[in-house]
Amino acid sequence: MSSHKIFTEKRKTIEYPARKCTTMAELRDEIDQLDRVIVELLSVRQGCMEQAAEIKQDRNLVRDEERVEDVVAKVLAHADKVGAHPELVEMLYRDMIEWCINYEMTVFDSARDGD
Repeated sequence: MSSHKIFTEKRKTIEYPARKCTTMAELRDEIDQLDRVIVELLSVRQGCMEQAAEIKQDRNLVRDEERVEDVVAKVLAHADKVGAHPELVEMLYRDMIEWCINYEMTVFDSARDGD
């Protein structure tokens, strides 16, 4: 069985599966809706980084390589469970985590500078 068929089978277990579309217009509407949800969830995650910057007492705690690897391992396990391509998930998460660390450092510094 090819890998994309394995992913498709696993995707059936997702709580919010994509609907079956019959036209490109319907499919593009579905993708647009997914993108809105993804952006909303990214905004929530960004808020978590802001909270982390407030909670952490030392700037050296912002970058935590052990936590980075823990997050990546967890999302890869979930990707396998739901049929998301692991290369896509790992690339996106490592880039997102790096952005989040830099953002958290900026928020951390700003909070301590009195801005």
